[in-house]
Parts: sequence; structure tokens; C-alpha cells
Amino acid sequence: MNKLLIYNQALDLVYKVYKLVKTNKPIRTDYSLCNQLKRASVSVPFNIAEGYFRTHKQFKNYLKIAIGSANEVRTLLIILSRVYRLNTKELQKDYESLGKQISAFIKSF
Repeated sequence: MNKLLIYNQALDLVYKVYKLVKTNKPIRTDYSLCNQLKRASVSVPFNIAEGYFRTHKQFKNYLKIAIGSANEVRTLLIILSRVYRLNTKELQKDYESLGKQISAFIKSF
């Protein structure tokens, strides 16, 4: 599983989300938004990992859930940019790209 590019990218993006939260006090004090952002970001690699050793059909389902979580993170980042005037565009693009890569991976089976 460690050789799976989408898995490693998802882990890297979790780090970026946690770093964003850690370095921006307004986000840290918005507990519900902060927790939802962290949970959604962690959900992406969790679902990839959970589905990895299952059947192809089950794995596809977990990958679709991972795409949904990536889209949720993007939406939360948009909310953060609007509410707290933070520049989250790069991270939004990273999650958009990851979602597209997961989708392409699903189509490859």
C-alpha cells in the first residue's frame, strides 16, 4: 500500500491540513470547523487504506468515499478562505487534483 501514489499524496495533504490548523489561531479556536476539517482530511487516506485489501468492488466503494472526503475538505477550505480570509487556494487545488487522481485510479480497474 505504501507504493500507492494516491495514498501517499493523501497522507502528505493531511500533514498540510494539520499544519494550516496549527499555524492559524482563528482556525484552532473554531473547534467545530477545525475538527471537521481534520477528520475529513484524515478520512481520505483511511478509506484508501481500509479498502486496499478488500475485493476490487469493495475497494472501488472505499475510493469513492475517499473522493467524497476530498471534496468535503475542499469545501471546508473554501469556507475558511471566506470566513477567515485565508489563502487556501493551493490546498484546494491539491485536494481537487487528488480527487481526480483517485477517480482515474478507479477507472483503471
